[in-house]
Amino acid sequence: MPRPPRRYVERPRLSKRLDSGAELPLTLVSAPAGSGKTALVAAWAAQRAAAGHSTAWLTFEEQDVPAARFWPQVLEALRRQGVVLPGARDDTAGAHSQMLTELATALAKQADPVTLVLDGYELATAGDSSGIDFLLRHSDQRLHVLILTRVDPVLPLHRYRLAGLVTEVRMADLAFTEEETARLVQQSGVSISSDSIAALTRRTRGWAVGLRFATMCLESSDDPDAAVTQLAGDNGNIAEYLTAEVLRTQSAKVRTLLLRTSVVDVLQPGLIEELGGPSAGRTLASLAAGNVLVEHLPDHPGWYRYHPFLRDLLRAELAHESPRLRRQLHKKAGDWYARQGLLESAVGVASAAEAWSDASAYVVEHLAIGEVLLGKDSGGLDRDLRKMPSDIEDPAAGVVRAALALADRDTARCANELERVSASLVPEADNDHTVELAAGIVQTVRSCVVDDPRTGMLADRAEQELLRHQEKVAAHPELTLLVQAIKTRCLLYDGEIARARAALAAAVGAATPGYESLAATCLGYLALIDSYQGSLRGAYEWAAQSAALAERAGLPADGPPPAAEIALARVSIERDDLRAGQEHVRAAMRSYDACDEPVLQAQSAIVQARLLQARGGVDEALALVEAAADHPGVNGGWPTHPLQIEAARLKVVQGEPDEAARLIEELGGCGDAIGALVLGQAQLQRRNWAGVAASVSAILAQGNGAPLQATVGARLLEAAHELHRAQPARARAALNRALQLAEPEELRRPFVEAPAAVRQLLAAGTDLAGRNGWLGSAIGDGRRTLPVRNGPAGDLSHLEPHIEPLTAKETEVLGHLSELLTTEEIALEMFVSVNTVRTHIRNILRKLAVSRRNEAVRRARALSLIPA
Repeated sequence: MPRPPRRYVERPRLSKRLDSGAELPLTLVSAPAGSGKTALVAAWAAQRAAAGHSTAWLTFEEQDVPAARFWPQVLEALRRQGVVLPGARDDTAGAHSQMLTELATALAKQADPVTLVLDGYELATAGDSSGIDFLLRHSDQRLHVLILTRVDPVLPLHRYRLAGLVTEVRMADLAFTEEETARLVQQSGVSISSDSIAALTRRTRGWAVGLRFATMCLESSDDPDAAVTQLAGDNGNIAEYLTAEVLRTQSAKVRTLLLRTSVVDVLQPGLIEELGGPSAGRTLASLAAGNVLVEHLPDHPGWYRYHPFLRDLLRAELAHESPRLRRQLHKKAGDWYARQGLLESAVGVASAAEAWSDASAYVVEHLAIGEVLLGKDSGGLDRDLRKMPSDIEDPAAGVVRAALALADRDTARCANELERVSASLVPEADNDHTVELAAGIVQTVRSCVVDDPRTGMLADRAEQELLRHQEKVAAHPELTLLVQAIKTRCLLYDGEIARARAALAAAVGAATPGYESLAATCLGYLALIDSYQGSLRGAYEWAAQSAALAERAGLPADGPPPAAEIALARVSIERDDLRAGQEHVRAAMRSYDACDEPVLQAQSAIVQARLLQARGGVDEALALVEAAADHPGVNGGWPTHPLQIEAARLKVVQGEPDEAARLIEELGGCGDAIGALVLGQAQLQRRNWAGVAASVSAILAQGNGAPLQATVGARLLEAAHELHRAQPARARAALNRALQLAEPEELRRPFVEAPAAVRQLLAAGTDLAGRNGWLGSAIGDGRRTLPVRNGPAGDLSHLEPHIEPLTAKETEVLGHLSELLTTEEIALEMFVSVNTVRTHIRNILRKLAVSRRNEAVRRARALSLIPA
């Protein structure tokens, strides 16, 4: 009986399995060479011997042992265990049958069961296996046979399994766990991290010989942790072992199949035949059953993979023997993956062969450029493409490099790559149209990033090109999502609200799993548009969906994207819930994105201004709006338009109707419903009743096209006008219509800010108040007035969010300031220069509109930027 290795790792889980198996007739330990079969059973047998249980052990160096030699050795091993055996017999079938009968009888008479270990003998013939089977069935369970083999014996294993008479130990059981690997490495005197232990276990798949050779390498390494990452099966002891024990034992035909199919990590039906021929699947099934380090993939019938070390060796052999065949096989595999729509796999196999033109062509021809732009890397696409050298002169490669540059926000490098693509395109080439389309999409996204005035035109062109390639685009809805999102930004900037909303709806409709982040942003803009138009319930629903998608995408847990938060702030303000509005503004301002987008900058400033006004800070609100309009990011277009209307509205609140009217007239008068409402409010202050009537008519003429706030406000102006004309019934009718319009959305702000006479009418009308309890405190007693101050509004620091959010480094510095650290101490904490810290502090003071450090800390705590 062999002895366990000197450095043997005790494996109690497997010893218990063998102990349980000793109670049954048969134990089968079947696994590839080097799996630790013999070492395990030898250690187990030694433990049994120490407990007084002997074991008959036969080791066969040759797999094909004739029966004439096999059975005498079995008889001799059993005789040494005290079994009284029959005498010599003639070498005939009848004599052999008689010998088995007498042997079974002798075994049945044993007081204690006898264990017989057959190590290395393949029961490949029916004769030998039937003899063992006969003994197991007729020895009254006094014989326990333990077979160590690389190939399952020709025994009726199914029958033993059904009867519960066999214990099986396979490669998956013999594979070392991380804990066992750690003990083995520790025995060798090597110290490596737990991460390296896990990596070593994964790399070797727990294969015993692989682990032992690996620990030998680690023992001789100056940096064992680094050595773990460099372990491979294509050199040294591991390669020699695999060559001798695996490759040389196979026929030339099987070896060729192994080489041809080694170019991919996972083999699946269809690809197997593509690389290895029509019978390759059957051969691989046979190899997997024969424990040749070829394993089935769980839950995937007909799928296989090679042990990593064997795959390393096969690939090295293939590259050495036939580099040309290797390139051809990679091309075959890549093309097959591409035909199946498995783009990541196609690019992966092409990049492994450094076939960068092929890898880029797969991306461009399958219109997967959107995945690159959006940084979706669930299958390693981005990782593989980033290995591509910059000197590959190929149009498709140039487009891919441009997209990667843009994903990194390197717009200059992106532009340079696109220029190279444009110069290299050959119009008559078959793939040029696809290359042009992909390049056009990249150019459109770049234009949006750099605020190129051509963005809208490029987005329209890209949209038309996508329509021309509908069949291919259907498989990549992210392209529609991306182009429509860009188009939305352009339309919003141009004030095309209805078209922008339609584009957003199209973008959201094209959203698919994997692109939740962009879809969440689009939903946030839908919420923003609906809140602007007075569809408060719709805005709330869009924002809720945006938050859910953002959470699913694993975005920072500060809440929905900033557009959704600004929409929720507007919804809260329109419903007269100022506390909730303040919380949503703070959440929006915690996102640095809010300062990069003109529309968000403008709308954020407006909701902040309304919060300040509600608390009496009208001057501060007006200053905030004017500062936002002058911000470099808000340089005209629609973002400026609502800011100027808001400034005019605040002028009305300040009692400057002439200035308010001038601002509205600069925008073109009553064309905008919100602007017309503000103009009407200015005319009301002027007591210009004809002007009031004109504004009301202008708004109502727009019908459902006007924002709800404007329509409700117009009805309230109408009520004020009718009260002036001494027509209380008409005034009540107009007020009632305003209430009916506002109730479904719970729109309260227009009633809070309504003319005093209208609020008194509402408060005095018990029937109106009774039917409209949803107004809550907005009804009051009709004497509530909005505080208007021309000087400082008191301590409003808790209500005045900053326009420009702090960067991560500035927030870190601010935290250190709150801990009363000096500039020098902050520099040491952050490992930066004192001058860098001073720059951060200057930016903090400017952004928070304060002049002292302690004021900055107080303001930041009030805004929830740092813990209170």
